[in-house]
Amino acid sequence: MSDTPAKYGGTPIRDSVLGYGGQSISEMEKDAVHDALDGDYITRGPTVEAFEQEVADLISVEHAVATTSGTTALHLAGRTAEFGPGDEIITTPLTFASTAHAASYTGATPVFADIDETTRCIDPEAVRDAITEDTVGLIPMHYGGQPADIEELLSIADEHDLTVIWDACHAFGGSWKDQMIGAQRDMAIFSFHPVKNITTGEGGMVVTDDDHLADRLRSLRSFEMDYSPEGHDDEPWFQVTEGLGYNYNVTDLQAALGLAQLKRLGSFKSRRDEIITEYEEAFADLPLKTPTVEADADPMFHLYAVEIHDEFGCDRKEFVNAMHAENIGVQVHYVPLHLHPFFQEEYGYEETDFETTNAVYDRIVSLPLFPEMDDDDVADVVSAVRRLFEHHN
Repeated sequence: MSDTPAKYGGTPIRDSVLGYGGQSISEMEKDAVHDALDGDYITRGPTVEAFEQEVADLISVEHAVATTSGTTALHLAGRTAEFGPGDEIITTPLTFASTAHAASYTGATPVFADIDETTRCIDPEAVRDAITEDTVGLIPMHYGGQPADIEELLSIADEHDLTVIWDACHAFGGSWKDQMIGAQRDMAIFSFHPVKNITTGEGGMVVTDDDHLADRLRSLRSFEMDYSPEGHDDEPWFQVTEGLGYNYNVTDLQAALGLAQLKRLGSFKSRRDEIITEYEEAFADLPLKTPTVEADADPMFHLYAVEIHDEFGCDRKEFVNAMHAENIGVQVHYVPLHLHPFFQEEYGYEETDFETTNAVYDRIVSLPLFPEMDDDDVADVVSAVRRLFEHHN
């Protein structure tokens, strides 16, 4: 094979596209879903309750409430926290829109605070600077699986009496100071999308130790309906809607898949760690900034995001297009929220806001990372990256 990158006329390293993420489904998962189909319930039923209990036990919390996605989990958490018009909720701009929409959906204002360049998570000092008399909530996001500065953020929340919703959609299966990610107060959010650390097809979850919050979450998830109001014993058909709830009910079919995936969580993490080790060794002599693992953390990385600096020989745009030409499906996580028209028009953000976020965004690229990758897939990614570097140097 020629040393010339495919973007410049060479033969692509791969014949088929390798995506940046993907699910791993074995016969065990297929059997579990098939068995659920034979059960009495295919919508929300006892298998959902079993899945919720397994996750609660794993995280070491009292309650887990399954929902239809990470987005709807964030929505329920924002409603449960009683965010509303006039409230300010601090979060990171380097995330997916759903994180900020936990505020926006309720009529509250998402207030962005810049990130820490090393972890790519929200910077506690920027959080302090953003707090006003209207600040009532904080939504840190564990970028890529790397825990945010949990200790400092909790200290800030305690000092200012803030409700904390941890966006842990990237971080399921990781730990910090021997606690599972998600065990910290007040609520944490997981996503079970196919590219995440485990999958239920689509799905999400809120976990909490607070009984009141859990009751509110469950009510809002299912129409905010009282299924056993006064008079129900004599008139068993009598049920009443108590507020504006939603139909965010996950199904037993999805829960069956999730239960089977939980059995493989350890092997999923091991394989992700193995791939990261191979990347770290292969790229050690290249001018790429790779993810940093902070002290006291054992992340289950959802993303392996590198940064392309000038010394590499090309910018991020050229890197992405060159990888795509090799059939390596890299991705960028994320276009920062202050660059989106909605957040600019609705809240007045400008492109020049958040210097560190902008600098990281200009350089960042997610390389493929998922358990179904075999050694040849990893070697293809390494070869494509090195091929491009050597072309320019």
